[in-house]
Amino acid sequence: MTDAAATAGRDARLAWQVGGSLLIAHSVLVLMLSAAPLGPIPGAGYLVVALWAAALLVFALGIRRSGSVVARQRVGVVALVVAAAEPVVSRFLWDVIPLEVADPQLSIMVGQALQVLSLAALVVAAVVIGRAGAVPQRVRWLPLLVLAVTAAAQILLQIVAVAGQGAVNGEALTRMFWAASALGTIGSLILGILALVLAAYGGVSADHAVQVYPPSE
Repeated sequence: MTDAAATAGRDARLAWQVGGSLLIAHSVLVLMLSAAPLGPIPGAGYLVVALWAAALLVFALGIRRSGSVVARQRVGVVALVVAAAEPVVSRFLWDVIPLEVADPQLSIMVGQALQVLSLAALVVAAVVIGRAGAVPQRVRWLPLLVLAVTAAAQILLQIVAVAGQGAVNGEALTRMFWAASALGTIGSLILGILALVLAAYGGVSADHAVQVYPPSE
């Protein structure tokens, strides 16, 4: 292995360590905030979205162009950047422009549009991860699987909420909503832990985790 390849391998492992750590920190913080019987914590919402955005950007771009989970393919990088930016933009938008007070209907439409955009970006990124070859073959489709399970839970919740009006009490619906949300967070936590494990035990190497540059697309 050349010095350049060895350096690229180290950078790739570092990228997955940093990205995985940020994703774990984000997931743990979300679970703590949702489970703790506390009132609103100033700045916690911005910290949550900042950790998420930082994790996705590291996974998208790598470190010194090594370690990108999408092999720095343009479509994958753009998708991850969009998915990273959406919650930050949403948080800033709701705090600066109180649409919920000014126009509740417009607020719902904007919120749903941003959620659809985020979901679409994550789907594209997950597909690129599965096809790019930067992630070991045995786990490369795991992000898409996690996303599919999370989306299915959210869709099921919406169906129950609409079809079960009057039959499902508010407390039960709240618990179901929390469980569906926690499922996605736990999935992110698993992916973060997996990134650390692969980085520590040789799942990331200069052979398949360094950048593909210029992008193949």
